[in-house]
Amino acid sequence: MEGFEDRKNEFESDTLEPETATASQPEPSDGGGGHATHEARIAELTDRWKRAMAEAENARKRAEAARIEGRDHGIALAIEALAPGFDALALGIEAARSGPDAKDKRVAQHLEGLERIRSCFDTAMKALDVRIIAPDDAAFDPAHHEAIDMQVREGVEAGRVLVLHRPGYAIGRRLIRPARETVSAAPEPQEG
Repeated sequence: MEGFEDRKNEFESDTLEPETATASQPEPSDGGGGHATHEARIAELTDRWKRAMAEAENARKRAEAARIEGRDHGIALAIEALAPGFDALALGIEAARSGPDAKDKRVAQHLEGLERIRSCFDTAMKALDVRIIAPDDAAFDPAHHEAIDMQVREGVEAGRVLVLHRPGYAIGRRLIRPARETVSAAPEPQEG
């Protein structure tokens, strides 16, 4: 909005009537040329008004974009800080499911509690427009995925996600962290 006040004051000063002119005094006749001068002045002021309105609308749009960017940046920082906790929770759930005591009533109750906690986190992330990047048998996308290992697997084309080691997170177009995966590789060409 820099310069807006200057332009507003300039616009107002241009539109003020001289103190000597009053509503009862007729315009001096200049042989009909005065009407054209007034029309030109009205056109000029209308053009300046339209430009000022467009500038104000552009400033509003820039402010809204900055507000959204600031919100997304703050959410990204929070998710980045909480992500190791989300990872530990997922590991705890997996360990409880696959452990030897998985059928024990107390372990099942703990597992149910852990699942509820994860559900609350997932609901909160959806409310904040955070996408969880957790590909399941998807094509490897270097913009959102990070391959930490490659394996040849029979019957699987190269470049497919085989194992998700850690989910990724994104908000809008901003990648908070990539998903870490093992990706299928093309088999080595056979000699001979």
